[in-house]
Amino acid sequence: MVSRRNFISIAAIMLVVFFMFQFTNVALEMWNNYDENKYTADVKQLAGRAETFVSPDGTESTPWGTDRFRVAYIGEAGGPIGQVVSAWAAYTKRSFSVSPTLAAYSPGEKPPQMLVLDGARMDWNSSACQTLLGYAQGGTSVVFASLPDVSVVRRNRAMQDLLGIYEIREERTEVEGIHLYKDFLLGGEVIYRVENEDDERRQDLDLVMPWYILDTSTKTYMKGIPSGEFRVEDHPAIIWRRSVGGAYVFAVNGDYMEDAAGLGILSAIDAEASAYSVYPVVNAQNLVVANYPGLAAENGKDMVRYYSMSMRGVYRDILWPDITGIYHRGQLGLSCMMAMQFDYDDSALPNQVQFIYYMKMINELQAEAGLSGVRVSDTPITAKLAEDFSFMENAQLPYCFTSFYAGGLEEQDVIDALGWEELSGLRTVVYPYDGGCQFIGYETDQITRQMAVTDGFEHTFRSDLRMRGVETALAYTSVLVDTLRPVYPESVGDTWGLLARQLTADVPFYWKTFRSFDGTTVSECDGRIRNFLSMDYTASLEGDTIRIRHSGSGPAWFILRMNRRSAGEVQGGSVKTLEDGVFLIEAQEQEVSVQMQVVYAAPD
Repeated sequence: MVSRRNFISIAAIMLVVFFMFQFTNVALEMWNNYDENKYTADVKQLAGRAETFVSPDGTESTPWGTDRFRVAYIGEAGGPIGQVVSAWAAYTKRSFSVSPTLAAYSPGEKPPQMLVLDGARMDWNSSACQTLLGYAQGGTSVVFASLPDVSVVRRNRAMQDLLGIYEIREERTEVEGIHLYKDFLLGGEVIYRVENEDDERRQDLDLVMPWYILDTSTKTYMKGIPSGEFRVEDHPAIIWRRSVGGAYVFAVNGDYMEDAAGLGILSAIDAEASAYSVYPVVNAQNLVVANYPGLAAENGKDMVRYYSMSMRGVYRDILWPDITGIYHRGQLGLSCMMAMQFDYDDSALPNQVQFIYYMKMINELQAEAGLSGVRVSDTPITAKLAEDFSFMENAQLPYCFTSFYAGGLEEQDVIDALGWEELSGLRTVVYPYDGGCQFIGYETDQITRQMAVTDGFEHTFRSDLRMRGVETALAYTSVLVDTLRPVYPESVGDTWGLLARQLTADVPFYWKTFRSFDGTTVSECDGRIRNFLSMDYTASLEGDTIRIRHSGSGPAWFILRMNRRSAGEVQGGSVKTLEDGVFLIEAQEQEVSVQMQVVYAAPD
């Protein structure tokens, strides 16, 4: 039996706890400034397209008096490989030149540090290999971004010697998988091979290739895994290098340089060719949940059929817990591109209470609320925006959006949307992956463009390789999760239960090796992109000190890669170890010095 004194004490404690909870909720409500966008800025005052650094063509020195790294490309400028090399040179602030043929190329007073060629489309006359050998012996890294047909290689003994090919075992073989070795692309070692049913869905790499066996003057970074029992050194070579005098000849056997993975391959090649390599990066990891939430109770028939609830219930009770779970388990910053409604021809209208609820939740997570331009009806984009902002006005929440999801909008629709008065505060537009390599840039003179790197629902072997390549080159990722698919499903395969199974497993797993990079919202990423695109830099070795100078404003980030070295004391910034010999430098001042420390001195 409880005494009166103990009863009063217990009651008092319960009353205090009750008021504490009530006060906490009231405080959260008071301090939740969900109606204000902290990313709002005068876009005209931000760095724009006019400030973008343009890679010069020639031997121009940097503003600090150092020679600018020169890249030359032999091949079609507008072809897939040419676009990748051009983008890489622009992102890394290298001087870039292009020539359609090797014979027509003139290096000028000095040869380039890197000569990239589309070997599959070159005229391999008797002197071509000798010319390339001369470049390599003179200190130029020669990169075969593609190889000529195996029949050409077989007939050309000089090419085999140049590439370090000891034997052509088969002109065509089908391998079981691909083995990417560690210390090349960021993310470590990985084997792309079908081991289970999930892997069958992921497999989209080309497994058919010539079987080249290399001599002892080579180092291999990626190989095919053949059927049967073979020595590892005899596995079909895919990416490798051969030592030639003062430089290396690199070779890529396949189409890996034709998409965005090539950005990272070139960065890795540059690092392998030098005692150290420094290049600027964005340092931004984004999770973009497009068309979330939808605020209207639409598509009722399918919602009842697949979920036994309304669309608003699906967004709130099924999707939201999984999305926030992914966000909390990973290191990606969260941006939700809101869709007030999808079908502007039906009678279902967006719900004001739900709108305010999600704005509060997004703000509490320190995430970003953006606006989606996607709709399923034939409503003109201007009519859609008029209804969206009318709804917001009625909800007494005139929010200033700074990011916009364009989805599959036509170019004119995007132009019309960006000219909308209520979107005058836009800083950046987000697109799904389009197969290209221009992940960041400018949409207009003042608005940036961000492209997704992967689809969160479809993480295939090729998309994983692409993700590793882009992380290596830019320290950037944007994982797109388009929630229109599960609320307007075309089949049971589009329902959230099946999609979420892969999403919730893949995102925390595949990006765990990149936790040292910063999670950012889309608008936070915008600020870093502007600084990255406008800045120039130089890096030099002075004794055992690497000195980085840059023209950026605010913090800037660089990846430093060193062979058999570690980063010691840093002045003017800070350092994080990403992997063995790979470091992320945050430059807090415009001049940063990094002490090099010897780890071991084993031969290469």
